[in-house]
Amino acid sequence: MSSDRTSDLAILLGHALQCEPCRDRLLTEPDRVVIGRKISNEQRALLAQLSPEDFENTTSLAAAVGMDLSELREGLNHPRARMRHF
Repeated sequence: MSSDRTSDLAILLGHALQCEPCRDRLLTEPDRVVIGRKISNEQRALLAQLSPEDFENTTSLAAAVGMDLSELREGLNHPRARMRHF
């Protein structure tokens, strides 16, 4: 998957892994964080169930949302994941 096709969910999670304030916001206000993003209702439900422990590493986070580890890594390395706060 090329970086221009990386899912919004992978980019959002990639940023949350790198930015503690945004991770905290995602954990406390998941419905507000996803406004304007291409996130399905199923993905919204998964985000609402995330815990701080899910962010311990990429493997646990990918498993928590049912995402392929390689897709999460693409999101983590995507330019928008490094630059855009929630």
